[in-house]
Amino acid sequence: MNKILFRINSKSVGIYFLTIIPIWVLAFFFLMIFQVDETSHLSVYKVQNLINLLWFGIMAGIIWGTIFKLAKSLRNQIPTYLFTIIVSLLVNVSSAYLLVYCMYHMGDFFPIDNFPATFPQLLSLYQSKLFYAILAYFFIVGGLIEIFHEIDRKLGKGILVKFLLGRYYKPKEEKRIFLFMDLKSSTYYAEKLGHFKYSRLIQDCFKDISDAVRINHAQIYQYVGDEVVLTWKINEGIENLRCLQVFYDFLDILEKKKEYYQKTYGMIPIFKAGVHSGKVMVAEVGELKSEIAYHGDAINTASRIQGLCNSYESRLLISGDLLAELKKKKKKVDMYTSLGEVLLTGKKIPTELYSCLVK
Repeated sequence: MNKILFRINSKSVGIYFLTIIPIWVLAFFFLMIFQVDETSHLSVYKVQNLINLLWFGIMAGIIWGTIFKLAKSLRNQIPTYLFTIIVSLLVNVSSAYLLVYCMYHMGDFFPIDNFPATFPQLLSLYQSKLFYAILAYFFIVGGLIEIFHEIDRKLGKGILVKFLLGRYYKPKEEKRIFLFMDLKSSTYYAEKLGHFKYSRLIQDCFKDISDAVRINHAQIYQYVGDEVVLTWKINEGIENLRCLQVFYDFLDILEKKKEYYQKTYGMIPIFKAGVHSGKVMVAEVGELKSEIAYHGDAINTASRIQGLCNSYESRLLISGDLLAELKKKKKKVDMYTSLGEVLLTGKKIPTELYSCLVK
């Protein structure tokens, strides 16, 4: 699992820089345009300056992106509003200083007209209006990137782009897999731990599920209390049995951290899940607060299947429809038991259920 997670993280880091660097190249292109006047020696029409522009944009993307990544991991340790602002200031200021410093040392490779050739001249540049303009530009571009990054993280990976493109402005039909998972005996633990400590428990659990979600390419649809809803497009969820493996991977993570949970909360969280597949409508809903929502029998059925876990003393229940999809793609599911056809609440047609063995 650690090797898989390393590959996933390496891929995400690569995609991250491939996104950040073009933004900074484009930003520097516009900065150069705004600097052009009749006497400018930095005309964007010079081929050499266009080449320099490309390299400095790449350097800015690498420098800013690296510092932002490091600062983000630090900021997550102290998630306060004031600390977030301070870290954001440090990211942009240090990035601007480092970029100019790198440009100074790489002057032999990328010559720029009237750029400092000696260290004293470099120090005077740091106190010039030009540098303050560059610094302000870093705050504008860096701030916008941070804002979009946080919005995308809050909404879910890729959701912001779908919103901006209006992909689901009109409802679309998709075939999807839904997994509903929640904490067993949640009411008992809420009373035992109290509201504050119970909320911290849920935070820790949903934080720990992140690695399993990334590895299995799941999309977090929503959190509802102590319940999390995951979804995949049908082929993505069936690939490598991701729709089931995500639950087993999460249990492995909880097993590795059982001493922490026992010491901190006096209990080891136990989760149960229900999985189902089917057609749903996907649409952007809401005017004052918008979100991408799924409507249809498939999501309701998955929720009701999860609700039967206690009745059948099972940690993981799957529907016959999902099992049929897995078999259709020649995916082998080991150690499952048929529970027969069950009439779920609100449905007229029985649903075939299977219980998967959880070690």
